[in-house]
Amino acid sequence: MTTFTPIPHDLYRHAEPEAGEVLPALTGRLKRHRPVEEFEPNWAHVLSGTASVVAVVAALCCGHLDVPERVWPAVLRLYCPTAWRLLSKAGISFEQWNLGQCDAVLCATVAATANTELHGYAVFAVMDVPAAVAEIVATLGSVPTFT
Repeated sequence: MTTFTPIPHDLYRHAEPEAGEVLPALTGRLKRHRPVEEFEPNWAHVLSGTASVVAVVAALCCGHLDVPERVWPAVLRLYCPTAWRLLSKAGISFEQWNLGQCDAVLCATVAATANTELHGYAVFAVMDVPAAVAEIVATLGSVPTFT
């Protein structure tokens, strides 16, 4: 299985300035409000389709606020066209895939393809299906069936 690159917590420092704003750590009496430096992504830039992959990954994984729900499918469509095509050909929506409501092999393939298209950064969780099956068989003696 492919090993993907862990995302550095300060990846935003390597992105273009339009990627977002770096909010400095506060000092003195205000330190409790922002004790460490924070990154505030510029979602308009990310969704423009012109952002660098580093800016996209930093926005998704290093921002101090949650990623808006509308951003995830747009990022997959704009920056991971091969992964998006896999979903489209299978007739699976982003929401179904993201919730794991499709074949496990397809889920893993789309995630691995998307991570590869995002320069190998580990943005999406990838399950090694053959390894998981082998572990289940080793633990339980066989793959369980539910009736």
